[in-house]
Amino acid sequence: MFKFLKKKQHLGTVNNKEPLNIDGMSIVDAYYIENSQVEAYKTDRERYSDALIYVLKQYFTDVDRMFEGTDDGEAVVAFHNDEPVKCIYLNPETIDQLRIYEQEMPLKQAILKICELENED
Repeated sequence: MFKFLKKKQHLGTVNNKEPLNIDGMSIVDAYYIENSQVEAYKTDRERYSDALIYVLKQYFTDVDRMFEGTDDGEAVVAFHNDEPVKCIYLNPETIDQLRIYEQEMPLKQAILKICELENED
């Protein structure tokens, strides 16, 4: 599992806009990730983002990766008739959960489970 901290909970300075330097950790999107885990986290996040988009496009009219640079971090958002219906954040919890599910089942099933679409396939 990834060891991480939420960036907005660790902002320093007077204006609360600048992140603190935390020894042994780097900022990736909206999270501090241990330096030893940064590359694995980025690789998994990109892989799962691509897979989420691919699978969700089979169920919804439009799927986009959104919210770059926000306090909550990036997410894959599925739309039906221009209305958002699913929002899956690409955060350490989601990435860890997908990794765990993928050990137990095929990736598509893991994605359907995390997106709560299990019974729709």
